[in-house]
Amino acid sequence: MKLSFHRNFIAARVSKTLGFFVVLFTALALVSSPAIAAKKDKLLIGMAGQPTTMDPGVRLGLPMLQTWPLVFDGILSRDPSGKIGPGLATSYKFVKPTIIELKIRKGVKFHNGESADAHAVKYSIDRLFDPKLKSRVKTFFRSVKKVVVIDAHTVQIHTKTPDRYLLSPLSDFGYVVPPKHYKATKLKVLARKPIGSGPYRLTKWKKGSEMVFEASKGYWNPSKQKVKKVVIKHIPENTTRASALISGYVDMIKDIPPQLVSMVSAKSNLDVVQGPGPKACSLIMVLKKGAPWTNVKVRQAVNYAINKKSIIKNVMMGYATLAKGTVVGPDSFGHNPNIDAYHYNLEKAKKLMKEAGFEKGFEVPLMVPQGRYLKGQAGAEAIAGNLKKLNIKVKVTPLEYAAWRRNSRSKWEKHRKPYWNYACRNDIALHSAWMFGGLLFSKSTHGGVRSDALDKMIKDAAAESNEAKQISMYQKLNKHIRDNAYLVFLYHLDEISGKRKEVDWKMRNTGLVIASDAGWK
Repeated sequence: MKLSFHRNFIAARVSKTLGFFVVLFTALALVSSPAIAAKKDKLLIGMAGQPTTMDPGVRLGLPMLQTWPLVFDGILSRDPSGKIGPGLATSYKFVKPTIIELKIRKGVKFHNGESADAHAVKYSIDRLFDPKLKSRVKTFFRSVKKVVVIDAHTVQIHTKTPDRYLLSPLSDFGYVVPPKHYKATKLKVLARKPIGSGPYRLTKWKKGSEMVFEASKGYWNPSKQKVKKVVIKHIPENTTRASALISGYVDMIKDIPPQLVSMVSAKSNLDVVQGPGPKACSLIMVLKKGAPWTNVKVRQAVNYAINKKSIIKNVMMGYATLAKGTVVGPDSFGHNPNIDAYHYNLEKAKKLMKEAGFEKGFEVPLMVPQGRYLKGQAGAEAIAGNLKKLNIKVKVTPLEYAAWRRNSRSKWEKHRKPYWNYACRNDIALHSAWMFGGLLFSKSTHGGVRSDALDKMIKDAAAESNEAKQISMYQKLNKHIRDNAYLVFLYHLDEISGKRKEVDWKMRNTGLVIASDAGWK
């Protein structure tokens, strides 16, 4: 029966006709599913992506951020509502604006028997700066000056400048590894066979197929072990992943495209779990000398000329919310609730273009990564259609994501003509610093702005040690960015997942689906 399923599974990837899928769904419904037959000590989850590494010090990515918490404890943690709280550290405090002191949980062991203590915390942070690791994670810890062990259960992190934002990386990317094992083991082995102190052990990993995690005995937080075994199935194709849920082959799936929601919700034994997500879509305008959009009135005109509500309704099928003049969502630190969207106003847009001296418009390439963002190319095409009314000829240029990234890295080279990027940044850190650092800071990979004044505002806000003052600074910064229209603010994409009704699970506002949050009712 399993062989029969996999034949259908492969066929589903290549078939593009509706009639075939009707036959497929009927066939799958007859399969004796392992999820249905299994006792409720196992949970099967269908995911579109799979990790490129299980070494939490190397690089980031959604598949990794959804599997690392199963194997590793974070120094701090983030609950489903986004609140930062205890992890391996039971508490933290700022003893000085540049010193964070953490109390480390007593009695915790790594899966290989090493102690998960203050020394392990120090090693795990210091390791990020080892040149041999070539870590991309270290950028989020760049303010760290040194890590000092006070005793086995107390550690202090000294920063070069005050950095309250560091609490987010400590909770989102600050995973702790056993020093002796990681010092003695080759990196390529650690990428495949991780050792942590988390709720589960990775016991099987068949690339391109599945990852099997089994509960670790004696884990300090049994609420993270609602099932004994978690199986994550790699199912990249959207319709195949939805059919796997409908058939009962898996118990949960992440990322249901809008066009497939009705197919899943039609089943009485399934729930579609939907809500506003942290992914903010915008147009990044490369502000190079000579580009018409270096004029703020042109940027404002473009913001007013795009009918975002229409695109949300007709392209995104309602599964997005209007961006209120910012890329920082309402759940993120530093969000300013008092700024408003650039509402559709074509007459105002035309007036601004005339005042700027660009009444006749201009031509601009718009680069959009293929298959990266929900309805990305369709959204870009709709934007191009809107801007024709301003005599702006937008040439939508789809690129493979790798090519899109390479293109972004070379945008400041003299021979490169200025252009726009369609991008959706996922605010997984729920923090203004995360969004501005990736979209507006001069050294960011994708950002299109090089402004010393803006960089200073971003740095000053990050360095403020008083939390209330810092929030105020970020809110002012949000307004400044909105008023200067440094981006074209579009929409925040919804997160859409599906599950069996018997599965007890609530969506995180970071958009991550982490198996240790889920269990059976």
